[in-house]
Amino acid sequence: MLHITVRRESDIPLYRQVTESVAKLIHQGALTPGARLPPVREVAAELGLTRLTVHSAYTELQARGLIESHVGRGTFVAARLPTALRHKSPPEPPSGWQAQGVLADLLRLSDRPDLLSLAQAMPAPETFPTRAFGRALVAALADPSSVGYGPIQGESALREQVSRVLLERGVATSPDGVLITAGAQQAIELAIRAFTAPGDTMLIEEPTYPGVIEAAARHELRLIGIPMDAGGLDLAALEAVCRERAPRLLYTVATFHNPTGVSLAPDRRRALLECARTRRFLILEDDVYGQLGYDAQSPPTLKAGDTDGRVIYSMSFSKMLMPGLRLGALVAEPEQLAALAAAKHSIDLVCSSLLQRTLASYLRQGRLDAHLAGVCARYRERRDATLVALDRFRDRWQWTRPAGGLNVWVTLPEGIGERDFCLAALERGVGIAPGRAFFAQPQRHGFFRLCFGAHSPEQLTQAITVLGTLLSEQTRRRTLLLARASRESAPLV
Repeated sequence: MLHITVRRESDIPLYRQVTESVAKLIHQGALTPGARLPPVREVAAELGLTRLTVHSAYTELQARGLIESHVGRGTFVAARLPTALRHKSPPEPPSGWQAQGVLADLLRLSDRPDLLSLAQAMPAPETFPTRAFGRALVAALADPSSVGYGPIQGESALREQVSRVLLERGVATSPDGVLITAGAQQAIELAIRAFTAPGDTMLIEEPTYPGVIEAAARHELRLIGIPMDAGGLDLAALEAVCRERAPRLLYTVATFHNPTGVSLAPDRRRALLECARTRRFLILEDDVYGQLGYDAQSPPTLKAGDTDGRVIYSMSFSKMLMPGLRLGALVAEPEQLAALAAAKHSIDLVCSSLLQRTLASYLRQGRLDAHLAGVCARYRERRDATLVALDRFRDRWQWTRPAGGLNVWVTLPEGIGERDFCLAALERGVGIAPGRAFFAQPQRHGFFRLCFGAHSPEQLTQAITVLGTLLSEQTRRRTLLLARASRESAPLV
């Protein structure tokens, strides 16, 4: 047998504990190339796990090139290990969802074929305009310069189209005011590099997108979370923090927030801009979901009301078109844009000219509006199916009702452990993003995020039924345990 142990009290999912334990044995030479691994059922029995958990670990090991499976023969350590890993011990697994790799974990959950994963805010693959892009790509390849180096700021053709698209969001800028980025994640990185230094205070919404937490940690910033309610960012709490601290940057998803789906109320938008002006900090507005409104016209951007150059505006084509494009844009004042471009140069020089020209051609053909109308209708249906399914268990949890975006935020009842619930859901074949991934500091209450964009209404109903049933079981078990403890407790004398 493998003689490994798993810790159920750990924040690391069980399948990942098995994966890293076996990988370590291989790297240490305890399991040599060609060595036969025990069958899934034997490992599951030895460790007291489900077969699904062990199978997922074996799948991950095979994806890394560490093991090989042969039908009718069994599973073996790979005869030829990956060169980069042949003489090195693997890094220790992250200590939890808050360690570096949260985003990778969410991506991995969505990639497991045996799992119905609602963990990643993924647009619907069937909506990707691949045929139109294919034609635009062939046309771009006809010009040899499209596979060369382009300008750091981005291809002029794409910047022109981006400035046109942004008019729909109330952002008026010339192509010279646009910097093309490798998606919104790089935009966050550029803004932090350009406008903060280690030790500076950065403000975030609480909860917030995990990618900004990781980026701020890498740059040794002091993160302070500002709580939210149904109207978005709590401006009174923001003012209180600003009286004690001098923040350099505030990150916000003001429209269809990730993970909650709520939007900042109009009066709070004005107050936030005034606070930034008087307290002299910059706002990084992440507007990746702004084009995905379902019930009415999307709220205007913060940038649309910015008269003092305090808002650095970020958008991306990942959610509205295709994540694999890895293309987005920043809009800022000229001196700010120069600092952002310098940061861009130090990271990756330029974005792919080929993809930029392909996207510019697609946008120039006027296809985006029709595409957005189609995907918003589809996401509205899926959002509604999610809310109906959640409502079947209305006495068990609370949830947000987003008017756009791809996410619903669910609050677990008091006494239900978030970690245990998420791991139990994983064991039952449903992946969800645990709430702790969206906070810089541990929370007493439990949450999780549901992403409905990539799944049919039937799949969403199925997954939420599994989650609701699981929660009912855990609630019932807790009630029985509390009742038993009450009956058996001795008097305090």
